[in-house]
Amino acid sequence: MQEKYRGLFIAASLTATVCLATGGVLLWVLVAWWLAAYPLIFSALAIGGLLNSPNFRKKLGAQRLHLFERGLLLDRGAGRLFAVRWDQAVHYQETVQQVINYKGTKTPFNSAHNSTLVAPNGTRVEISSFFADYGTWLPLIAEAIARAQAQQVWEAVREGQKVGYGPFSLDATGISAERNGILPWSAVETIDVREGFVVVRQHGQPRAWALAEVKTVPNLLVFLTVASNLYGG
Repeated sequence: MQEKYRGLFIAASLTATVCLATGGVLLWVLVAWWLAAYPLIFSALAIGGLLNSPNFRKKLGAQRLHLFERGLLLDRGAGRLFAVRWDQAVHYQETVQQVINYKGTKTPFNSAHNSTLVAPNGTRVEISSFFADYGTWLPLIAEAIARAQAQQVWEAVREGQKVGYGPFSLDATGISAERNGILPWSAVETIDVREGFVVVRQHGQPRAWALAEVKTVPNLLVFLTVASNLYGG
């Protein structure tokens, strides 16, 4: 957003939030508390979103993300740059769906995404959904890393090496998980992502053989691509 419109945006957002909260208070006092719940909850969430918005936090709004054929550049402002090649990047990702639970009814409200990128020298940066169009750049980052790394990892595994992805390890014989030992590829039914978890299922078993939070598995798409070729082929 242009600087000249930033103050207008903040003022309009605060005015709308105050009106919503005032309506909730009036409903609470004059009608019934349960009718006031939704406007008051939305007011609180709106205030939190505004305070963390790039349009409210000027330093956050100054950051710029650039994706190139061979890598990524993040301009964090004040001359601070972070750059990493796709074939060297380590990427952790997490998406959280915010839900309002009122009297047993769950209503999705908002989703928040956070990505952590690690360079070979250990430098880390976080890229959140406060960047515009994160639904577009998130898959682009994951796909670019997969294109640059999947073939190399595949060849390493086929040559007998073991590669680690957080709580999981892959080699030519099977998949290993912490506290679960090793599951041969012939016994693997599926490896997929459900509700924020990587789930490994064994043939003939109703419960998951192993699961881990998505945010703990680096380069998730590389892991899923290589694993699917091993248990599927």
